[in-house]
Amino acid sequence: MIERRTSFLAITALAILISIQEVMSIEVNKTFTMIISSRKNQTGHSISQASLSKEGSKIPKHWKLKVEQTMTEYAGIQSFHLGAVAIAPPQLPADYQLFPGVGYYKFHTALANGFEDASSRCANEGGHLAIVNSEAEHQVLQTLFAKHPESELKTVWAFVGFHDRLKEGEFVTIFGQPLQSTGFTRWSSPGQPDDYNKAEDCGSVHRNGGLNDIGCGGKLPFFCEYDLSWTEN
Repeated sequence: MIERRTSFLAITALAILISIQEVMSIEVNKTFTMIISSRKNQTGHSISQASLSKEGSKIPKHWKLKVEQTMTEYAGIQSFHLGAVAIAPPQLPADYQLFPGVGYYKFHTALANGFEDASSRCANEGGHLAIVNSEAEHQVLQTLFAKHPESELKTVWAFVGFHDRLKEGEFVTIFGQPLQSTGFTRWSSPGQPDDYNKAEDCGSVHRNGGLNDIGCGGKLPFFCEYDLSWTEN
């Protein structure tokens, strides 16, 4: 009779050293070192730890570090997997305006070539199309809009971050959350949203601060807000 035993993976130390150097210019170097270690404690539980050190000038102050460990078993053999992802946030654009207690915003008066172009341009700045979550945020957009008269912009609308492209009448944010859950659903006027000519599937805001559905291909100004989750520890 052959006795078969299942061997458990005993990990006393696992160290992964990653060094990445990014040369931004001749004068500016960025280097970070990430060390991941894993061990089993006295009760047999696996414990993983990660640390990140940074050197160089103009390195982002805040980083996101995600570590995951999993155990798989096949034919009586257990395998241990440890992975980590370090994300460096973009620098806060200097031309975003801070509204204390609300966030950072920018009103792009240079017209976007449709909703997707507006969304992409916000993302390239480390932000996203603005999503109105409160009365205070509604007032921010209204304040920024008021700095540019209708005679200058030639429109009373600007793109913001919601749409009903997945199902007509079911408005969601650009992150897939129901518009009703955002905390602000005041429309620009009675009768809105109206899906005019069955061709209005993207979100906009009127200069009065109210929401509106509008054609996704329109050439409009747009509001970006900086993604404050980058600044979370």
